[in-house]
Amino acid sequence: MTRPDAVSPELALAVLRRDEGCIAPRLGGSAMDCWGRNGIEHVKAEPRMGKRAEPRLDRLVTLCDGHREPGARAGYCWATTRENRNAMREYLRDLYPEGAAA
Repeated sequence: MTRPDAVSPELALAVLRRDEGCIAPRLGGSAMDCWGRNGIEHVKAEPRMGKRAEPRLDRLVTLCDGHREPGARAGYCWATTRENRNAMREYLRDLYPEGAAA
């Protein structure tokens, strides 16, 4: 049984190609914190707890392990701060002003 918010391999590849690597350094994060594998991060259009963003191009970004949850083991997670979540939302709004199809 797959999760309703699962990202298909085709969609993941489209996001990875679009972003061409971890987007955190382009949004104010440090390139020195980039490490590990790149992965897909769900970004909700509006902040809300308890539910992931839909698996759509305009709701997904590429982040490396250093900027996602695995980096939290070092004591800080770039992807979870309010400022950085807002930066990711703005990045997606700039790419998809009208939203994107699923």
